[in-house]
Amino acid sequence: MTAAGRRSLLASMLLTALSLVTYLFLYAPIIVLVALSFNRSRLSASWGGFTLDWYAKAASNPAILSSLRNSLIVAFATTVIASVAATAGALAFHRHRFRQRGLLEGLITIPTVAPEIVLATSMLLLFASAGLRLGFLTIILSHVAFTLSYAFVVVKARIAGFDHSLEEAAMDLGAGPVTTFFKVTLPAILPAVMAAALLVFALSIDDYVVTSFVAGVGATTLPLQIYSMVKSGISPEINAVSTVLLAATALLLFAAFLFEQGRSARTAALPALFGLALLGSPFVLAGPGTAGSQKVLNLYIWSNYIAPETIAKFEARHGVKVQVDLYDSNEALLAKLQAGNAGYDIIVPSDYSVQVLIAQHLLQPLDHSALPNMRNLDPGFLDRSYDHGNRYSVPYFWGTTGIAYDRTKVAAPVDSWSALWDPRYAGRVLMLDDAREAFGAALKLRGRSHNSTDPRLLEAARDDLLRQKALVRAYNSTNFEDVLLSGDVWLAQGWNGQFAKAMDENPNLVYVIPKEGSTLFIDNLAIPSDARNRELAHAFIDFTMEPEIAAEICRTMKYSSPNQAAWPLLPEAVRKHTAVFPPKEVLQRLELLEDLGDTTVLYDRLWTEVKSGR
Repeated sequence: MTAAGRRSLLASMLLTALSLVTYLFLYAPIIVLVALSFNRSRLSASWGGFTLDWYAKAASNPAILSSLRNSLIVAFATTVIASVAATAGALAFHRHRFRQRGLLEGLITIPTVAPEIVLATSMLLLFASAGLRLGFLTIILSHVAFTLSYAFVVVKARIAGFDHSLEEAAMDLGAGPVTTFFKVTLPAILPAVMAAALLVFALSIDDYVVTSFVAGVGATTLPLQIYSMVKSGISPEINAVSTVLLAATALLLFAAFLFEQGRSARTAALPALFGLALLGSPFVLAGPGTAGSQKVLNLYIWSNYIAPETIAKFEARHGVKVQVDLYDSNEALLAKLQAGNAGYDIIVPSDYSVQVLIAQHLLQPLDHSALPNMRNLDPGFLDRSYDHGNRYSVPYFWGTTGIAYDRTKVAAPVDSWSALWDPRYAGRVLMLDDAREAFGAALKLRGRSHNSTDPRLLEAARDDLLRQKALVRAYNSTNFEDVLLSGDVWLAQGWNGQFAKAMDENPNLVYVIPKEGSTLFIDNLAIPSDARNRELAHAFIDFTMEPEIAAEICRTMKYSSPNQAAWPLLPEAVRKHTAVFPPKEVLQRLELLEDLGDTTVLYDRLWTEVKSGR
């Protein structure tokens, strides 16, 4: 082989290797997701053997199936409306000349560069101003608004190269405008229309930010479901659902490819039918919807905060349907209620959020005569500072913030926040990605309150967190217990409910509440001021305070129950679980987070300095 031939061969091999690396980079996340959907272990860090169990569980999980069904409804509707409107708009701009044409065309494409959070906020304000109830309609309108621009750009690019003499020839031969469009124009631009439709479908079904602002009763989509599940860890069921979605999309794309290549309709029909069958499966498996005359209770709650069997018992007793929607933060709940007209009958705000909602007159006073089971609650969780006399809320779950660590890797028993500043554990520490909790740890280490508002104290706490940053491997408020289980970190700050589940999987994990004290959180049931089913809402709240029901909720969700009548009904393993029910002397060291008003802005600024500092 000549020198030139060797150089050519080497260049070809390098190009091939570079191409393989590029494709691997693009598709490695998808390959990992598909592989983990067959992993027997719940943890992504280890392979526990092949299984199809997650597919079976996903197929029997009504919340996941319902959210997937909602996503498909929204995506299909958005695709049809946005594709038709974008095609009509692109044709109009191409064929006609009018004043301010450039300006109007530019206005259509602005949403492609506008920040999504700005679009989401503006949509929410628009719907609130119009008095439009949040739900499927508001989601579809919002998705059309931000996807139409993308479809317009794709179709217009194709039309720019279209030979219009073909249309003129067709009309010279006697074809009308409609016939010419369907026989000549549409076939010529169809690849661009199909590409635009696929792009719109992908953008719509994947959207979280805009949807989280404008979703309402009964309209939880799959991204909202996944994000809300993050609080208690992402289940491998999500991997299984995503794999099915990928397979269905790939089959439909393959069918479109065959059709475009001129294959017969029968050849393309087989993959198309399989793809459509997979996409249609949630509509069959999720079961029938709500009957028109059936009364519906709309519950807005954190993910994994109530078991499906508990919901089923209430539905059977009262002959109603409970519509469950999920949120992933108190801030998301506050934004939705502050916008108005959300349509929920029961919500589950945390302590300081109750304080905010009461101040803004967004909660209804409770009728205590309709809540006889309130006597079952531990008086220690009643009449708290955020709602004196429990006029607006009753406690549902409570919990703590603490440190969990692996005792096989951390030498001495941990009993202080100072362990998270110990240089021996550099790179093995995880902190919550939460300003109040991170500053709370630093303030407690200095012997101060979690609710300090003194700027000098907060700046000192910021300096402590900056000094600690070199030791921190990650700031994570989502799946911190999974990171601890995987061994990537040895000590983690986090909430007790998730650590309790992790401890069941790894007995070497230990959960402690530092001696300096920590956070106590109480999540509560409350009725929004615009709730329509006040009587049924009271019945549901009272139902959850029955001893047997409260015990079932605690046993299945692994969060601490304030219902003292339920405690004897719990298994011994739950009653004696130190993460679920810490000793009473430990509870004396806990402190509720309070609404800090304007000081919240200072916390946010200082936290940004910590996150962006070196």
